[in-house]
Amino acid sequence: MSSREQKKLQTRHAFFNAVLDLCMTGQSFSSISLRQVTREVGVVPTAFYRHFDDMEALGRALVVEELGGTLAILSDSLQIGRKRSFDRQIAKSIQLFLYMVSDQPYYWQFLVSERYGGSEAVRKAIHELVKNHAQSLAEDLALQPAFTHINAYDRRLLSEAGVNMFFSWIIDWLELTYTEDHDDEIDLNEIEEKKQLMLHNCTRQAQMLFYGAYNWKSTEETRLQD
Repeated sequence: MSSREQKKLQTRHAFFNAVLDLCMTGQSFSSISLRQVTREVGVVPTAFYRHFDDMEALGRALVVEELGGTLAILSDSLQIGRKRSFDRQIAKSIQLFLYMVSDQPYYWQFLVSERYGGSEAVRKAIHELVKNHAQSLAEDLALQPAFTHINAYDRRLLSEAGVNMFFSWIIDWLELTYTEDHDDEIDLNEIEEKKQLMLHNCTRQAQMLFYGAYNWKSTEETRLQD
């Protein structure tokens, strides 16, 4: 990569980081203006258009390039459904997930905040990302003998339920992480106890979901009306 290409890539990432920084202050993506972003990056507004057609294009690129890479790493690292060690497989996976949230709080904050946010382009990009992540988990579940009795349709439903449950934990976990990192007067032992309790509760929720699926029969009829 040439120095010019490197500089362009760095500026592109600077735009992504500017959006994430602004969103962490409480702003929604749809409320952020182009001028705000360029001011954060330190470039004139016309420079924006060398990288993106508009703010919607910036939002889509942020989701696909940054959040997409994060979810790809998560999918590759999770142990649920993989033919690996069965020792505390769910517990290790939940711990890995929540620690990844702690490591990249801006990405996960953006994902959960904008999943149902005001920008249609960002919503659609996140929807596609989450759908692909759920499909990846469904394919992993198919590798584990405990779920081979469930058909592909039900494994997909199970994986979607799992992903939605995992994402529902993010904000509460981020609040603990933020307090731990930024409040000098907080009792760190108390925060650690709360984090361990949350890990315990999240793990039990996941166990209830996946252990329950072990007893599910895909031949079971689902009736919406009598």
